[in-house]
Amino acid sequence: MAFHDDLLQQAFLLAQKERKTPKQASLRRAVSTAYYALFHLLISEATANWNSAQLRTALGRVFDHSTMKSASCRILNSRHSPFLGEDPAVLDKLKAVATTFARLQEQRHIADYDNTTVWTRTDALKEVDDAEPASTTWKAIRHERIAQAYLVSLLVKHRG
Repeated sequence: MAFHDDLLQQAFLLAQKERKTPKQASLRRAVSTAYYALFHLLISEATANWNSAQLRTALGRVFDHSTMKSASCRILNSRHSPFLGEDPAVLDKLKAVATTFARLQEQRHIADYDNTTVWTRTDALKEVDDAEPASTTWKAIRHERIAQAYLVSLLVKHRG
């Protein structure tokens, strides 16, 4: 099983760890881990395109959370989308992945840094549940030209 799949499975386990009264630590880690599952999936997909397998790990360390979120948000903004004129079905799927990535990153920030937010199991499971279809959707479009262009955009800071 790939690392990102392990992370997603771990997120589900954390969200359901305590039967009756879930600990905030478990719920918060579940949300954070769900984000990291999608984060590592996208990095893995991007670095898999690199010809030199022994350098893929080093390349993966170059990815930046804020650059990745900015790239994802650009796709959602119809005025700034780099993918005008593309197959609408593929673009909708890519937007679904990008939306989930950006939203999960925001939820991870809340889970990791906002101690005033109290998480319920339902709230945490909603975030974890959203990561799974994003992963499946990504795998359905991963070879499309715009999906590959999205992977590049996750690495390169936008200048525009």
